Amino acid sequence: MATAGSNTTSAMADTPLRGTGVRYAPTPLHPTARGSIRTNFKSFHEVATVVVGGQHAPDSLARGQGRTTYKIHKDLLTAESPFFSAALNGAFAEGLDQTVHLPEEKPEIFEWFLWWLYTGSLTTPTSTNCNVESRHHRIRAMDAMSGFSGQGMPQHVTHTDGDLRNSAGSPKYFLLLDLYALSDQLMTTTLCNHIIDTIARLSESTNSVPTPSDTWILYDTIRDNAPMRKLILDLFAYKKTDKLLESHKDEWHPRFLRELVVKLKRPGLESLDRHSLAPWRPISWQKTKACETCREILTPNISCEKCEICERAFCCGCAGAGRTPGLGGDVGACKPWLKGMCSRYHEHAPGGEGMQKC
Repeated sequence: MATAGSNTTSAMADTPLRGTGVRYAPTPLHPTARGSIRTNFKSFHEVATVVVGGQHAPDSLARGQGRTTYKIHKDLLTAESPFFSAALNGAFAEGLDQTVHLPEEKPEIFEWFLWWLYTGSLTTPTSTNCNVESRHHRIRAMDAMSGFSGQGMPQHVTHTDGDLRNSAGSPKYFLLLDLYALSDQLMTTTLCNHIIDTIARLSESTNSVPTPSDTWILYDTIRDNAPMRKLILDLFAYKKTDKLLESHKDEWHPRFLRELVVKLKRPGLESLDRHSLAPWRPISWQKTKACETCREILTPNISCEKCEICERAFCCGCAGAGRTPGLGGDVGACKPWLKGMCSRYHEHAPGGEGMQKC
């Protein structure tokens, strides 16, 4: 199975670790506001070299042939990736020769990173792409102002949703998970958030979830506390996936199955937060409902709360304490990823005033 391993660069600061070596939300070492990149066109003649791949080839000759070299505008790389900022702006070997090696990565995945770097999206922008800043103008402006014609971004490539799906129309979750692992290593938090949004959108629009082989990528190449794991577990918990889990011929990652069982038994506060609750008072016994958590019948003319979308009701005691039932059966139309992506699944780099939100 193709995996995206982890690399280190001598110019990189030590990755912040806690507990058992889990990396927490990435912190930019040299943060640059995305919108200010236009003012730096005068320096876009500076390019950096990134050499990708080759480590897993069987012999030294093949390893040399398996590498792909990219010439990329340095300012764009360092503005979006603290990893490249530390490598290319430091006094180590990478900063002196302006060359970074990523031997464990796959060129085809790195080219998806480049597509996002120059366009701000993984697909051709449509009405379904939320909060995507188009950067197609950068390609034209940079070519015109710097005369750059390197190998950074193939001009004929145009990604659409079709590039993220197989011939049957199913999402290529493996591709997005590989790209997430690379993006997380490069500390491009904005791309990580965009990949999470894309997976949630594709899953909802196709009513699909990742395959067993995808769970091995998720648990073998992505850090333990990454929001991506939370999203994938939610997709399985809040969709009707019992038959898929039971009958699929391939093997699911054992840690994924264990964490999914815990999620189903203890869904957490998002099981309540996913609802759009509003004050409600049943006017008669014929109109009343049972509390979704404690199953007690809600007494007429006594205030409680009911979801305005799925109409599930909760007594004030359960709603106030955040008590929720275990998940099972039909969980209704309210899904955590439909209520709001940013607060639940996105990471944000620290800013001047708290955390910089999307």
